[in-house]
Amino acid sequence: MTAVTHATFCLERVYDAAPARVFHAFTDKEARSRWFFQVGAWTLHRHSGGALGVGEAESSAFSPPGADVVITNDSLYMDVIENQRLVFAYQMTVAGKPISASLATVEFRPQGAGTRIIFTEQGAYFDDPGQVAGREEGTRELLEALAAELEGRVRVRIPQADRTIESYETPA
Repeated sequence: MTAVTHATFCLERVYDAAPARVFHAFTDKEARSRWFFQVGAWTLHRHSGGALGVGEAESSAFSPPGADVVITNDSLYMDVIENQRLVFAYQMTVAGKPISASLATVEFRPQGAGTRIIFTEQGAYFDDPGQVAGREEGTRELLEALAAELEGRVRVRIPQADRTIESYETPA
């Protein structure tokens, strides 16, 4: 019998942009290709769907930098309230093996002149209890990539002898 770990995590991040602008960057296909799929850093093998609406689906396959493994992410929008909330269910695989099934709620709340995102994920993570910490860290990194998108910064990779340093910089 394989193990399953059930977990919930909640991340909050404040952006210096109005809710409509943050919601647009989160849901617009072109913007998402830059910060979510990180085109230029990750290899995007395929992407389909992504229209915004209840019942709409999105499917993608991608590989991290320098890796041959293919990761898939298949999502279904369950609730959409423009500029306020997204609820979607998604499942992921690595090399064809299911690794998780999750329900994510993203709230876009006005905070001063900006927006507070509250990202809550409730998931079932298969076989590896360590996945939860990795998923939370990956989501935190995606929320930082969204901040870079909103601020006009681009991702740069600086190879080192023992690792690659990644950061965001504003183009000259």
